[in-house]
Amino acid sequence: MRMLAHHVTMADRFVAFALACVALALASGQPTATGAAVQAARGVIEGRVTFEGTPPAPTFVVEGGRTQHVLYLDKTGGLQYAVVFLHDSRSGAAATTPITLNQRDFIFEPQVLAAHAGQPVRFTSDDPANHNVRSDDGNRANAFSVNTAAGAPAPPPHRFAPTLPDAPVVLSCDIHPWMIAWVYAFEREPFAVTDAQGRFRLENVAPGRHRLGVRQPAGRLARDVVVEVPADAIARVDVRFTAADRGAPAR
Repeated sequence: MRMLAHHVTMADRFVAFALACVALALASGQPTATGAAVQAARGVIEGRVTFEGTPPAPTFVVEGGRTQHVLYLDKTGGLQYAVVFLHDSRSGAAATTPITLNQRDFIFEPQVLAAHAGQPVRFTSDDPANHNVRSDDGNRANAFSVNTAAGAPAPPPHRFAPTLPDAPVVLSCDIHPWMIAWVYAFEREPFAVTDAQGRFRLENVAPGRHRLGVRQPAGRLARDVVVEVPADAIARVDVRFTAADRGAPAR
């Protein structure tokens, strides 16, 4: 019995030593074999969102001499300002770097903004005119009105509470009613907004099956796609909308 007790004690000491080595490696920033394998196993989802057909009619803004589009498309149908996200994604780290929604030529830029929930969002204006930014969102944490008139002090950044995929915060200007923008505030990552060619890229995605969401609120476009993400590789997803998809539920 004493010999058995001696063997158990030595085993306990070995386990304790091994755990201490792992803790030391983590504290010193050195990756463990397991941690490195998990990190290397992450995949990427990338692709392009397009629109085919006749887009909704734009609005010509006389005051700014520019056109405000409902859908911003390149010559090949690439759709800008579509939000891409994962319905089953993991929680993300808090973001403290401010991002900006600007008013220029009497148009909000960007048309669609995606932020981490709680991330500071600044409202600015390049116009020599009176402006404000208003939200009448049903969530009181996302309802506000701030003054962005020329010469006025910059309003404090707003930190948006989380939004649902089909209920972004709608922003407007009381003085210029055609001005409109949308804000998505995500608790989870990754997420992205398509660029001027309709391209997007989601990194650090766990391998396996995911449900990818694509939303373009100005055009009332919504699509959900099931995608298989391989370990340490890229999954390609291309989403094509048509005029028949406007206002239809995600499918």
